[in-house]
Amino acid sequence: MQKWIMAVLFFGACTFGLVMLIVTSAQPKPEAEPEPQIAVPAVTLDKVAAETVYKQSCLSCHGDQLQGKIGPNLQKAGTKFTEQQLYKLILNGKGGMPAFKSSLKEEEIANLSLWLAEHK
Repeated sequence: MQKWIMAVLFFGACTFGLVMLIVTSAQPKPEAEPEPQIAVPAVTLDKVAAETVYKQSCLSCHGDQLQGKIGPNLQKAGTKFTEQQLYKLILNGKGGMPAFKSSLKEEEIANLSLWLAEHK
């Protein structure tokens, strides 16, 4: 009799555990919140100005040929990032990269982002 009670309790516990597993895994997972969009100022590409800003602000970390030094290689930045993503990275910085929102004008950052986005 005691074995029978133990078997019923064991079976009941296993069934309860299985039901709980199914119920909790069926719950919808919260979606990640989308990144807030930052408006990129509309600019016409000025390659000379972009190269000047690059030489003054980026060359020491990303190299004279965009080959990367301390910072990553940017020779094909346009295949990895959109203009919007580049703008946000330059504006706010990320990881070891400093933010340039206080040292460059938004139009300079937008022009530099557009110039880098063309490197594919």
